[in-house]
Amino acid sequence: MTFLMYKVDHLMNKIGITFKFNKGSPLKIYNYKYLLLLTLSFFSFLVNAQATNFIEGKHYQTIQGAQTKQKEITEFFSFYCPHCFRREPIISELLQSIPSDVVFKKNHVNGMPGRKISIEDMLTKALLTAKILHLDDKMIPAIFNYIHLRHANFDNLKDIKNLFMLNGVEGNKFDKIFASFSVNREFKTMNHKTEILRQQGITSVPTLIINGKYKINDKNIKDMDEYKTLVNFLLTKKA
Repeated sequence: MTFLMYKVDHLMNKIGITFKFNKGSPLKIYNYKYLLLLTLSFFSFLVNAQATNFIEGKHYQTIQGAQTKQKEITEFFSFYCPHCFRREPIISELLQSIPSDVVFKKNHVNGMPGRKISIEDMLTKALLTAKILHLDDKMIPAIFNYIHLRHANFDNLKDIKNLFMLNGVEGNKFDKIFASFSVNREFKTMNHKTEILRQQGITSVPTLIINGKYKINDKNIKDMDEYKTLVNFLLTKKA
């Protein structure tokens, strides 16, 4: 109990909670600390209890391959996928709830029905180009909006380049990065990861993979709170 009360003291100081009482009120202070301790323990119990209710095969499935050494979330998606477009706010909210040491990656896929693979591949490279430019937070919504809100088509590389230029990127800089070794290497890596997933029968998007080992089954998740809890549970689960 002494150790736990010390931790409560530390937490209270960290978040700026102080109590001022008249002289001779140490018991009141202790009671408040004890109440805070009980509250924290109760919420911890609720989270742990919910995590034990997750069932492999229902809420998530284990996939082939080695578990990543670092904590990692990979979203397999397509710019042409309307579900992926609508899911962007959900992903943004999810990222606010994960630990700071977790790496989040987007893996663009090709092969969407009715789409040209050559254009899809260009969009994969466009995603990688935006990342190198540190403009992925800006260009990902721009590409999604171009397709799903403006209902426009990318017919060639020039159309993609123009969208980058409209968002402040110099044409020559775009050309250089888009054709760079780094982009082409990461492009091959993304396609390879997509192929490995498809070989296991996982073909739909969006798909969330945790630590390279666990796939979330979205259809069995009740709400956003359960979704966040499941992701954080899988981030700490050992294969």
